[in-house]
Order: sequence, then C-alpha cells, then structure tokens
Amino acid sequence: MSETKEVFVKVIGTQYLAGGDEGGEEEPIELLTVGYLTEEDGAMTVVYEEVFEGMEEFPTTNTVRIEKDFFSVEKHGAVDVTMVFEPGKMSVSPYETPFGAIEMGFLTNRLLMERTEEKIHILSEYTLAMNGENAADCVLEMTIENKP
Repeated sequence: MSETKEVFVKVIGTQYLAGGDEGGEEEPIELLTVGYLTEEDGAMTVVYEEVFEGMEEFPTTNTVRIEKDFFSVEKHGAVDVTMVFEPGKMSVSPYETPFGAIEMGFLTNRLLMERTEEKIHILSEYTLAMNGENAADCVLEMTIENKP
C-alpha cells in the first residue's frame, strides 16, 4: 500500500541557446510549489501543477516519475509533452500547445539523483532539440522536500 504525502517542489530550468554568444545564459526559470509524493514498487511519483504566463486558465499538471537510473516528466494541460531523462539516451516527444506542435528531443548528457530522508535532489544536463535540430543546452534542477 502506498502513502501519499505533501511536499515542496522547487524546479530551476536554465537554457543556453545554441549558436549564442559566450556567456549567453538565459534567465533561469524557477518554480516553487506544493506537490504530492507517492512511493510504490521502488519508484517515486511527484504530481504538481504549473501555470504558464498568459495561459492562467489552463494549468498544467506535471507528473514526475523517479526510477533507479532515470526520471521522466509528463506535462498535461496548456502543454502536453513527455520528457525522459536517462544518461546517454535521446527521448523524442511531440510538444503540443494550443498554437500547434513541434517535435522535441532530450539527450541526457549528465544525471545526478540523490535521496535522503528529508529530500530528493535531481540535476540533469541535457541537449534540447527541436524538429531534429539542436536548439539549446539545458540544466534542469529539481528539489523535492518534505513539508514540515
């Protein structure tokens, strides 16, 4: 039997655009919210909502599944996409928005996942491709902490 508990979820995403100037770091996107963590059969699932600017009427539900050697993020709502982060592997998924869809690829270059009793920390460095072309080098950092 699995138990669901409330957690704090912090996500920081940074993109370094391909072909950009040295030091052309984009402004990191940061999200801090409350989610729900469930652990079952050795895997952890975290569900939380995200609202994109200008699309407040369409919240996006994020489902993060954390396995031993990889993790995935499924988004459903204002955008629909499935991203799988597994070292050395490329995952491809349509990125669907109300304005149309593009093919997105995620090549995981580095993945660190650490877990303690209090929190889970994930750091993924990956190359983002759009319609088969490298678009950006990205860093996704996620911290999931027990809510006191």
